[in-house]
Amino acid sequence: MKRIPAVLLALAVIFLLGGAALAEGGTYSASHGVVTQVDTEAQTMTIRLGGREEGTLTLDISEETKIVDNASRTACKLSDIKAGSTVYVWHTAGQSSFLPPHRKAYAIVANIAADQTAGQLFEIASVSKGKNGYTLLNAEGDLYLTVPDASIPVYGQSAKLRASKLEKGMVLLAWYDVVLESYPGQAGSDRLLMLSTAAGGDSVLPPQTGDHNAANLLFAGLSLCASAGAAALLIRRRRLEQA
Repeated sequence: MKRIPAVLLALAVIFLLGGAALAEGGTYSASHGVVTQVDTEAQTMTIRLGGREEGTLTLDISEETKIVDNASRTACKLSDIKAGSTVYVWHTAGQSSFLPPHRKAYAIVANIAADQTAGQLFEIASVSKGKNGYTLLNAEGDLYLTVPDASIPVYGQSAKLRASKLEKGMVLLAWYDVVLESYPGQAGSDRLLMLSTAAGGDSVLPPQTGDHNAANLLFAGLSLCASAGAAALLIRRRRLEQA
């Protein structure tokens, strides 16, 4: 009888430590899907995930979230996103104590038509000058993007940034149709939008720590311990009834 609570408590500790480990390991993640709900008061958006992902995902929108209309490639508002439309979103990774899961959104490409190419987030890891402009390598190290030596629009601003000013750590959206099958892959685009114009400055990328904070972990731990205690009492009651 005394072993049951001890075993359950040990399992609770394992699950809690596992949650903490996952919370410390996340970087930003990309998801896409169909919008099922937009709440402008709560500043959230819920999507039904597409591709290999399943279920739903609720995104917390803040003043720092960059929302871009896919067709015009310009800034738009949460209220401009309609239920039933397709979106791509870049958000924090890691666990969440909410159901459905919540993530902090850092960039959203919204209102993607079926016949449109969706803009893709690109964090610059290196820049090199070439004959046809500049070649950028992304932070993941799996894509070279060639851009012309021209001015690039900046999110929410009338000013533009010259391609010659691109630096490591800057973040942009790029629209491209074809990626050559090599490693790293190769693509080219003149359809660009700067999201961050300061290297390592106003980056839209989230921190490396996922969605959990100390309060969420404490809440999850207490909930798990309470569930373990309830299970132990239920088992004890059934054994007493059988005796």
